[in-house]
Amino acid sequence: MTTRNFTLLLLVLFVLHPFSQQAQDDSDSQAYWVHEDPVYPSKVSDYEEYSSTLVENCKKYDIKEANWFTISTNDLKYFSISPIENMADLDKSRFSLLRDKMGETEFNELFDKFDNCYDAHTDYIIHLDKDLSYSPNGIISPEDGLEYRRMQFYYSTPQNFQKVLDVAERFKALYVEKKSSESYRLYRSGFGAAGQFIIVAISAKSSEDYERIFKVNQDLLGEQRDPLFDELLQNIIRVETLDGYMRSDLSFKPN
Repeated sequence: MTTRNFTLLLLVLFVLHPFSQQAQDDSDSQAYWVHEDPVYPSKVSDYEEYSSTLVENCKKYDIKEANWFTISTNDLKYFSISPIENMADLDKSRFSLLRDKMGETEFNELFDKFDNCYDAHTDYIIHLDKDLSYSPNGIISPEDGLEYRRMQFYYSTPQNFQKVLDVAERFKALYVEKKSSESYRLYRSGFGAAGQFIIVAISAKSSEDYERIFKVNQDLLGEQRDPLFDELLQNIIRVETLDGYMRSDLSFKPN
């Protein structure tokens, strides 16, 4: 979860490496600010308790500047993700009003507790690439009621990253040709990310439901998938697969 220095850190990052005006105005790409907490196993229950307390206070005091959704994964990471529409969003002090409402002492105590749940955390930007994402109904957004997430991180070198994007474009063309029923969202790494990667995120009801969807799609794409996937493997340096769930109980969206 965020800390007292969260907003300040991201403002510094964006002063050093701002969005281009084109990226801000491009409706084919949506930027997200990601805060990633790798939580100690022994502190998971504590972390979730503190996160719930933060959500409860944001609701209680109607903190309209705050807006995030949380995904927890099988490796005990918690991703707090906020949409960013433009640079002005970063100028908003998301928790200054909450600090005033809660009182500085109580507010600081809460965030000090968060800091005891991990030894490091990171902030970075990702971009939803709507052109390289696929949905049979054309709507590139998470499906309601599908809380499970399979997220595959494909890391590449800067020299080969465009080749990875080219393969992703041909994968989407194959999905369109075959009229696949499997939706996915493709994200590109942005400033502050540890390496250059794409994320392919698929929603399902459960891990079992995901495996069913995957098998049906594999059969549908058939042998045409194999050379594309082989080309992808030739242009990446590693793959990370995370399984997780949307955590509405640890998320906050203002009314």
